Amino acid sequence: MNSQRGSFTLRMKLGLMAIFLVLIPFLVISITYSKTVREVIRNTYTNTAIQSVNETSENLSFVLNDVEEFSSVIISNNELLTMLRNKEQYSRDDFLNVMRTFLTSRDDIEAIDMVIGNQVYSIGAKKKAVITTEGHIAEKGNGKPNWIQTRNYTIEILSGEFHKYYFSLSRRIIDYNTLEDYGYMTIYLEESNIEEIYANLQEDNVGETFVIARDGTMISHSDKKKIGSTIRHNPYADEIIDSSLTSGYLQYKRGVDIMAIYSTLKTNDWKVVHIIPTNYLYQELNQLQKNLLLGGLVYAIAIIMFIMFFSFRYTEPMMKMMRTMKLVERGDFSVRTEIMSRDEVGQLGESLNNMIEEMEFLIDRLIKEEQYKREVELEALHAQINPHFLYNTLNTIKWMAKIQGNVSVSKAITALVKLLRTSTNLGRDMITLGEEIEYVKNYMLIQRLRFNDSVKINYQLQEGIDNYLIPKLILQPIVENAIIYGAVENEQDITITIKAETIESDLIISIEDDGPGIEDDVLKQIFKTNNDRHRFSKVGLNNVNQRIKLYCGSDYHLEIKTLIGQGTTVIVRIPMLS
Repeated sequence: MNSQRGSFTLRMKLGLMAIFLVLIPFLVISITYSKTVREVIRNTYTNTAIQSVNETSENLSFVLNDVEEFSSVIISNNELLTMLRNKEQYSRDDFLNVMRTFLTSRDDIEAIDMVIGNQVYSIGAKKKAVITTEGHIAEKGNGKPNWIQTRNYTIEILSGEFHKYYFSLSRRIIDYNTLEDYGYMTIYLEESNIEEIYANLQEDNVGETFVIARDGTMISHSDKKKIGSTIRHNPYADEIIDSSLTSGYLQYKRGVDIMAIYSTLKTNDWKVVHIIPTNYLYQELNQLQKNLLLGGLVYAIAIIMFIMFFSFRYTEPMMKMMRTMKLVERGDFSVRTEIMSRDEVGQLGESLNNMIEEMEFLIDRLIKEEQYKREVELEALHAQINPHFLYNTLNTIKWMAKIQGNVSVSKAITALVKLLRTSTNLGRDMITLGEEIEYVKNYMLIQRLRFNDSVKINYQLQEGIDNYLIPKLILQPIVENAIIYGAVENEQDITITIKAETIESDLIISIEDDGPGIEDDVLKQIFKTNNDRHRFSKVGLNNVNQRIKLYCGSDYHLEIKTLIGQGTTVIVRIPMLS
């Protein structure tokens, strides 16, 4: 019953998790899209529209610049300048023929007027020229090209009259070699030339595009009736006319949201203005948003259904693993979970079985180690009795030797008493390096009485190292081993050097001798485990090695380096303890 309740609860949690993991991201994405992504895409669409207006402005500037350059070609023409310098020698037809040559070289120019003194020369469309106004504008230009706003001209064709809109360029005719001013020239272009350039902005006949002068007067518009009117009455007018920026956009509301995009011509500060409803500008974006929302909804439903199926499919194996873990918690390490598949859940079950097996092994090893420790402590307690008795007896003999005046015997017994005092101090497993060195010195005092000067010992200790703690009685067995295999068995003089230093976080003690070295077969047997129940009655390197591992961990141990005939070095590595 409890298992079913747990399974039901887990499945409910997975279901809620599915809804949470799908709906929350869906809401976050929707909000993010509405506030961030939509704004980014809107800016991209807006920038695209602004770029189109800027390109139109550049194209129109290119056309106007081309006309200005052409006007410079006309007024610097050598033939024309020669005729102007000697105009009494040339007839009206001569001037008209030269002007006709310029006119026929261009398809976009409708007419050219020149006012030389009191004479007016006109070639191209027959119109009623506004000489006074255009001349005044040319005067203000001081030799530079001046663009004149679009006007409605009356054109005479055969016997009829028509109306056409022209914008024009007027400039003084100056001989730059002599700086003589001969008059002025006006070049007329049909307003439809401008309309052709911005026609690409009028997609689907949505919105409107036009060109205005600096004061807001309409230069070009698809609705010709608006040419010459002002845009000042529009809500966007002041900001566009007075803007110091070369291009930009602004939004306003007139029933619907409308965007006004503008770009200034580099040639003459005219502005191309494109008015478009934002709902048209973003219609593709709005459709994309609808598609994304629909796709997200379908995706959310599919994910929820998949997770619900997943929860029912994988709940049962997980429940079995939970039951197995409950038994392990109660101490039953013999149980194993059933592996029903080779997928991730099956691998999880296999890992659980491996973990239980490893836990069983580690616990068994821990129990054995604790048993081993208790045996060590028990044997140490048993070993305490004899040294105490011997210590008291030797202390009595020492005082008897002193009373009788036997100094050598008294010193030897004193050194032995100090050795026994340290060995019987079983209440401390760790002693300082200084105490251990003192123990070795007492031991060597006794050995010198036996070997005289055939055994020598040197101490090279790093300053301030005496107070670090080490396991008790680990150096004397190594020194004893060097004496036995050097001075005793091989009957040769031997020098022992004890060095101690700290390297990083470890205390390194090396015991070097110049004895005969250790044979390979003997070296291989030194660290083999001795299962003899009386192992603590034997002194050796393996005993020291085992005690270092016991007190300091398996990462710390003895290391032996030996060369036959040259000597042996035993390195003790233990952690720095204080």
